[in-house]
Amino acid sequence: MSDYYQPGYGPPAGGPHQPYGTPPHGAPQQGTPPHGAQQQGWPGGAPGGGYGYPGAQQPGPGYGPQPPAPPTGPAMWAHLGALLTMTAGTMMCCGLGAFLGWIFPLSLRGNDRHKHDPYIRHHATQAVNFGITQAIMAALGVVLYVASAFIFAAAATTDAQRNSSGLAVPLLTVIGIFGSYALSGVICAVIGTVKATRGELWTYPRLIAWPLSKG
Repeated sequence: MSDYYQPGYGPPAGGPHQPYGTPPHGAPQQGTPPHGAQQQGWPGGAPGGGYGYPGAQQPGPGYGPQPPAPPTGPAMWAHLGALLTMTAGTMMCCGLGAFLGWIFPLSLRGNDRHKHDPYIRHHATQAVNFGITQAIMAALGVVLYVASAFIFAAAATTDAQRNSSGLAVPLLTVIGIFGSYALSGVICAVIGTVKATRGELWTYPRLIAWPLSKG
């Protein structure tokens, strides 16, 4: 007897003359994607060939080729290059690095190998906006620092006032505000580096990176 009947459960779903384990008539074969199913991918990627969105369920065996992993290396260096330029460049070049953090990610985004990759362009654009914003804020900090010293010197009428510690109050206030802002930018750049390494998208807070450049 070719049919298998399980006692107490009746004949298999395929009918009394269908061998056990054969899918019912009209049912899709195992490994065939449901009708209308589409592959997930990064924006701009071709179906079945883009990068899988973070957290998206990847197609299983029989659903076509698996999407390639995103290029995490160049995306990571977009954030890390901007961060190293600003921190190391500031220490070695008398603060000049704070104004140049946008150069490395901009060159990475414009590279012929990466300018058509949506994942790299996203992270590079975020790093460019971060570098430009930090340069603008550094310039503003220098202006406020010099202006505070100039205004105090102009307002002081005697040598005793000029030699007093009153100047330290506005100068320390400016240093404290912009120092805290710079530290917040460093933390966000580290987070962006980690996110890029994990293959995840990352967008800086608007206060840290103004969306001046579009990816």
